[in-house]
Amino acid sequence: MSKSEQDDGGVRRRTLLKAGGVAAAAGLTGVGVSGISGEAEAQEDNGDGREVVHGNCWICRETCGQEITIEDGKAIDLTGVDGHPKASIGEGTEGTLCSKGMAQLNKTYNPNRIRRPHIKKDGELTAVDWDEAFEYTSNRLEEFAEEHGPEKLLRYKGYPLGKHSWEAEFIHNLFGSAISAGRKTTCHGPFSTSWEWMAGYGREWPDWQNSEYIIAWGRNVMECFRGQAEPKGVLKAKEENDATLVCIDPRYTKTAEVADKWIPIEPRTDGALALAMANVIIEENLYDRDFVSEWTHGFKEYKEAVADKTPEWAAEITDVDADVIREIALGFAKAAPSSVVFPWTGLAYQANGFKNCQNLHALNGLVGSVDTKGGTRQWRKPFSLDHPRAKADAELPSNHSDASTPDYDDYPFQQHGIRDLTHNMVPKATERGDIQGVMMNWSQPPKSGNTRKWWEAMEEMDLVITVDAFWTGVSKRADVVFPGASQLEQTFFKKGGDSAYSTSGWVTGSKPAIEPLGDCKRDYQLYKELSQAMGWGEYFPWEDAQEYFDSKLDGIGLSFDELDEKSYEVIDGLPYRQYEDGGFKTVNGLFNFDLDVKDKYKSLADDLGISTAPSWVPPDDEHFGETTNDEYPLLFTDTMVEQFSRGHCQALSQSLEAYAERFGHEDEDYRGNYLHINPRDAEEHGIEDGDWVAVKSADDEIELMANVWEGVRPGWVCTENGFGEGSSHPDDSGGHSMKFNKEWHMEPTTGMTARNHPVDVERLGGEPQ
Repeated sequence: MSKSEQDDGGVRRRTLLKAGGVAAAAGLTGVGVSGISGEAEAQEDNGDGREVVHGNCWICRETCGQEITIEDGKAIDLTGVDGHPKASIGEGTEGTLCSKGMAQLNKTYNPNRIRRPHIKKDGELTAVDWDEAFEYTSNRLEEFAEEHGPEKLLRYKGYPLGKHSWEAEFIHNLFGSAISAGRKTTCHGPFSTSWEWMAGYGREWPDWQNSEYIIAWGRNVMECFRGQAEPKGVLKAKEENDATLVCIDPRYTKTAEVADKWIPIEPRTDGALALAMANVIIEENLYDRDFVSEWTHGFKEYKEAVADKTPEWAAEITDVDADVIREIALGFAKAAPSSVVFPWTGLAYQANGFKNCQNLHALNGLVGSVDTKGGTRQWRKPFSLDHPRAKADAELPSNHSDASTPDYDDYPFQQHGIRDLTHNMVPKATERGDIQGVMMNWSQPPKSGNTRKWWEAMEEMDLVITVDAFWTGVSKRADVVFPGASQLEQTFFKKGGDSAYSTSGWVTGSKPAIEPLGDCKRDYQLYKELSQAMGWGEYFPWEDAQEYFDSKLDGIGLSFDELDEKSYEVIDGLPYRQYEDGGFKTVNGLFNFDLDVKDKYKSLADDLGISTAPSWVPPDDEHFGETTNDEYPLLFTDTMVEQFSRGHCQALSQSLEAYAERFGHEDEDYRGNYLHINPRDAEEHGIEDGDWVAVKSADDEIELMANVWEGVRPGWVCTENGFGEGSSHPDDSGGHSMKFNKEWHMEPTTGMTARNHPVDVERLGGEPQ
């Protein structure tokens, strides 16, 4: 039986939202919001030895404010902070948390959590006390620096839970590590780099709640990746602005559930669809002539590039009807400048993702929806904070060398100076001896690409140091494992950025809600004490992170105690159309459709045989992604869902149960990920819902349970990342999707890990593992 015949996890018919209010709409559409009003009322009753304190969730890299109920020193309940810039949709609105945020209790008190430091003794990881762990680590680092030089210790950039890179100050500035790699080449490279090249700043984020026409393109907004303000903003726009929401995605996501139109596009053809939309907008004379003439460069080349890219042309490539292409192009243009097209990992994961993202970004420039109300926003931080190091007379040295990463001359992005070392290249650098060790903070690099080679590289490295909460393929291979504090146990601080407050900046912060469990340490204390063991204690002069952040807040006349009491503070104005005061932060001060100057991007484009103007670049088996064939007829990629964030949530039983229920498999013993496969493909392969299957590429294979579901288009299969061998799941349950990924699976402009692979699927005997 296919999932469309079930109530749980099936494709639901889209209906108009009739519930009153955003909160009701969120509940109706299955958006992951919690914080029921009854819970909040119960928390206000502090008569039984309970108190409510603040925290900030960081499991998806965002900062949703938490209200945490404490009883006898233990956290027993969570909800969101009303009015919080990330947990709500603005002042006077309810703060909520997604299912990942609600699972933070499960993470903190998880029985599988690492609670003591471990060091390698006689080839085995052994639990020790902190004094021994710091002494061992400092000795190993000193030996490493003497034998190899500090520049050969890779800093793998993870996510600091307290939102300060204490590990960067230790590894980069004090120890002297010169080489780093991290998330930008595993998550968002083509999306952010193309926008930066065109508009001069990193990531644009939509002004969701003020928009009138939203195209979520490979961006599953309702899965709450960047806080509750995003899905709530979309629902508010639909309810109050009568906004149209279009979801372009080969998967029927939670965004598709609430969309007015779901377009299951042929994967990796997004750039062709964007060019056809531009063709319609220009032909109908609906582009913003004032913005284009005053604030852009390269429109002539853009216009020429799309002149023959009609909807009929794109329909053949994208499997999207020409009339539908015209409809969304006209709707988008007529709603401008309160309209936005916004891509994310659905495009960034593609080997032709840079050009596809460029084509999409160009649409915002074409209709003038750049830094406008309801369009994109230039989320520059509108205020500065004093740097505490100046007051403490403890400026950090820069002990790292200025030497760049060795030139490998293997990949276009490196040959032309766009990026040095990328994630997938780390094993090669290790093999060549350019990297001899790695230190990381809350990261699982093998989950992000070139997995098998990463495991081999870690086995060959002379020193591996990690901070983590669970045993994974990384921590099990490490020489030093430091048990880090969870979000509930950390001091937290961040200033923003994109949020529910469209024209204001903000800060958010919180003290630790509880003491760290076992022998876990907060980030600041961990790196302070390690620095002391290395003789660098003077550079961590503050008693704790709270004291550091308190000094920082002097710049805006706020104390950390005051911030913690409210959880957040809205600070300053951030006007629309900031480019009118000084232009865009590009080489020419303009928004660039095309930038045909003699720079690194021009030389790279020439080398690849492509235009610098928006253009259609299909997958081609050479530079821009493998194509399917008779032996491997299905295209595979990995995806994200609300229940999990990257590869770090698979140890949480609460999240695993919610995931199983979502797809109707809660009665199964299996708690791994699922291969989502269309009923047509399943029938051709003799596969039924719940079967154990093998997914095979030319390079590797994985085994996992099949979820037969009309929510994925025929010819395309996918699964959630992070499971299987080397995951934090205590049973390694499921299939490790990134085992298909090898060194050469990279987008050629940015070095971003390309995550689309031709595969075939085979039904196996036996029960799911």
